[in-house]
Amino acid sequence: MNALFTQQWNVERDKEDEYLAFITEQYNPKITSLGLKIVGGYYVEIGPGPTTVAVFSADNINLINEIALSEEYRKITNKLNYYVNNRCAALGFSTGRVSQEPYTIQEGVWKWNHYYNVRPNKKDAYKHTLGQIVTVIEKLDFVELTQEWHMLYGGRGDYLLEMTFKDPIDVARLLNNQQFRNLEKLIKKELIIDYSSRLLRSTERFDKPRWVTL
Repeated sequence: MNALFTQQWNVERDKEDEYLAFITEQYNPKITSLGLKIVGGYYVEIGPGPTTVAVFSADNINLINEIALSEEYRKITNKLNYYVNNRCAALGFSTGRVSQEPYTIQEGVWKWNHYYNVRPNKKDAYKHTLGQIVTVIEKLDFVELTQEWHMLYGGRGDYLLEMTFKDPIDVARLLNNQQFRNLEKLIKKELIIDYSSRLLRSTERFDKPRWVTL
């Protein structure tokens, strides 16, 4: 099972240089040594903050919980808190309806993430419509429907649907696709509630993780 763990925060404006050194030299190496895979770092370009998102994965949720409860994790997180504010965390797992492939680092990408809850009496209709969306996007060469996550806590909704683009202009290309627009209109109008979205840009510190080989 793919498990997703995210940490989000805002960087203290007067500590940016110290923060960069801390992330590269201490935080990232410690997190990987504890057993989490660092699979991305993003800036929120459009949508609600916090503005920095660090993304981790593991093979199962139990491992993430064990790490989060460890003294070493608490210590490195306390150090992180010196450089950031508004830090929060979220934990989820792959539903397997979009992809069952291992979640890996994607370099130089943009993410259009969708957050929502499914209406209680629309679960089956939602699954069917999601399958149609998967079919439509599979035919397009400028967007990847990367994963559907069920969030256990800390999410902006019970579900996170993750789309990946090489160029943000391709988001507009997707919105101009009539099949996708029809399905998007249906799902927002009849099948889900509490919808929001964010556009995120990958950061150079995470998309080429030189610290992994230290």
